[in-house]
Amino acid sequence: MAIESPIRLVEEVVNKCVERYIPYSVMFELTYRCNLNCRHCFIVKDGNINELSTEEVKNIIDQLVEMGTFFLAFTGGEIFMRDDLFEIAWHAKRKGFLLTFMTNGTLITPEKVEEIRKMKPVKFEFSLYGATAKTHDYITRVKGSFERTVEAIKRLVECGIDVTIKTVLMNLNVKEREEMEALAEELGAHPRINPGLAPRRDGSLEPLKYDLSFEEMIEYLPEDYDGVMLSYLSEKSKDISDRFICKAGKAGCCISPDGTVYPCVMMPIPVGNLREKSFKEIWHTQPSKELKRLRNLTAHDLTTCPSCDLAPFCIRCPGVVYLETGDIVGASPSACKYARWRKYVRTHHGNTATSIGGLYYEKTKGR
Repeated sequence: MAIESPIRLVEEVVNKCVERYIPYSVMFELTYRCNLNCRHCFIVKDGNINELSTEEVKNIIDQLVEMGTFFLAFTGGEIFMRDDLFEIAWHAKRKGFLLTFMTNGTLITPEKVEEIRKMKPVKFEFSLYGATAKTHDYITRVKGSFERTVEAIKRLVECGIDVTIKTVLMNLNVKEREEMEALAEELGAHPRINPGLAPRRDGSLEPLKYDLSFEEMIEYLPEDYDGVMLSYLSEKSKDISDRFICKAGKAGCCISPDGTVYPCVMMPIPVGNLREKSFKEIWHTQPSKELKRLRNLTAHDLTTCPSCDLAPFCIRCPGVVYLETGDIVGASPSACKYARWRKYVRTHHGNTATSIGGLYYEKTKGR
């Protein structure tokens, strides 16, 4: 009897989740508060947001159990701004979730390291924006943040925690790309270093002034630099245009600090609020017209992308399209730029790689 590979089995599970609208992966934004003030921050600062209480968060976690979720990521803002983080995390741990923590690490004390060691989450993801304190602290606008983040990474690696260092490449740090890869290796962490910035959630294009220019991509990115494919894109489809349709709102979603449910952290289209309806009502029994539209979207609904000559080189994120244009069916100016770069690299350097790389749109949010 043939034994299927683990990768194949995972793909089949994910496909079943998509077909049945099972939110197997959920990103929970516990707060928008942050102790850093990153120049490219994704979050719109709103001090008036009414954050979910500890019990409200626990109740939502219980609902996610019933919905079939098994990957749960805590993010912000900065998650360690919440005093009840460990109470929430232990509740989720006892419910059987595979936990990921996304943080800037600057608030992780030795006492918190010990608590993390006991909990043993699947992984910790740290945002680090430079190989030097000068660069990182300039981007975060907080002196000493580089040193504190690196120290937290060291402590967790020493405890045997799986650590990923996430770096979004921009014109402020791209010259340190190789040094950042070396630093991650030195620290014993996995590097995830990729280009691609997105507008703020209110549609402001201000963060894009830090995005790489075409000339900077050619000068500083290696010829075989494919980056990381956005996890939601249907990369395996034989039809190139089908890659432009993602799993957001089908097999994954994002929950904001006030209980608003979005299809994806990159797609701030509200489809319901968990203070007003249950997750089951929002997701299954009473889906909003916005959620229905997203789920019914096919490549044929897209206005230009399927027939574009850059399609073989393009990785299109519907969420970024929405932030850039106000809708989800058009072309993404930033995706077009990176597609032109990939085409240029393969045309001028004879790169015959069959894997078409993607952008990793860092959900920076001030971390």
